[in-house]
Amino acid sequence: MTERYYDRRRSFPAPESIDFLSVGSNFTLIAGRFSDDSFVKYLHQLQDVEYVEQNHVYQIQIEQNELRKRQLLKSEIAANWGLARIAQRQKINSTLLQYTFDEQAGQDVHVYVMDTGVDISHQDFENRAIFEANFVETEGHVDMNGHGTHVASKVVGKHFGVAKKAVVHSIKVLNKDGDGMLSNIIKGINHVIETATPGKSVINLSLNGPKSFALDEILSKLVLDHQIPVFVAAGNSGSDACLFSPSSNPNVFSVGASDANDEAAPFSNSGRCVEIYAPGSGIESAYIGGLTKKLDGTSMASPHVTGIAASLLSRKAYANVKDLYDDVILSATQNALSFQPNVDVNSNYNRLAYLNTTPL
Repeated sequence: MTERYYDRRRSFPAPESIDFLSVGSNFTLIAGRFSDDSFVKYLHQLQDVEYVEQNHVYQIQIEQNELRKRQLLKSEIAANWGLARIAQRQKINSTLLQYTFDEQAGQDVHVYVMDTGVDISHQDFENRAIFEANFVETEGHVDMNGHGTHVASKVVGKHFGVAKKAVVHSIKVLNKDGDGMLSNIIKGINHVIETATPGKSVINLSLNGPKSFALDEILSKLVLDHQIPVFVAAGNSGSDACLFSPSSNPNVFSVGASDANDEAAPFSNSGRCVEIYAPGSGIESAYIGGLTKKLDGTSMASPHVTGIAASLLSRKAYANVKDLYDDVILSATQNALSFQPNVDVNSNYNRLAYLNTTPL
């Protein structure tokens, strides 16, 4: 006999799966797989249900290029061009490749990387990487893709990172293919709400996907109610970042990608939802298996800015997230970028990320 869901007026087949998650006192997520479309329509009519939306898949934001790998050599690894660019106002060249930074940058700051996992044993992390949580039920907590390790190293790594003293927490919400369900991403965000310390914590979300009311709501709650800053990839569609989540959310900080010629990358999303651009083409960072790899994408741009934020948080106490966002914007190099011919420059902020090392 088929199990059915009943109310006083009608009955439906029971959901194939269902999951409940409460965030605070006024936000409850119910994620399920329903075989009967009429039941979904019925849910729309319930007074206690604010909205019903598809449990979308969100993806890492890298360009699919075949790029080299090599072993990490401590004594020979130099700062890559992305680090050099955020450390100076001028366009880089062969003589402008210096990365100047505070040796204590990121001290006592906790960076939550919500991604494919992190290879916490990689030597670039110097034992400053922690496995925090895994919400991908079909996989273990290890990084089977490499994307999360690359992102985390760009934020905190000894050789490749911006904030070289920060601690990174791995929250796995994306699988080995770089895909993650909306419900799992929300679970990861809720975990940060429950465990992170405001004023000393920051989130990096190098992923993008369809617009989502649920994702917007919990991210806004995280930022506004719990004062945890969130930096996200603008997306790689070469279109308007305002068409996607989480890059369209006004309470998070969306980052587009630039290249070594100070051009906005052709794959990078743009528009008024992009607060700043940062290096995102040919970015070298740590990779799974003790290796390094070069990757392209707004996924690589966002952790540069997350690292800048972690550096600022280690140097200054902020009353709220907006003040931190404002400092990142105020320190940016203005009008350094050129855009693709199809991009409306009047609808974009011409800001290039800069790591300010002067006293605050």
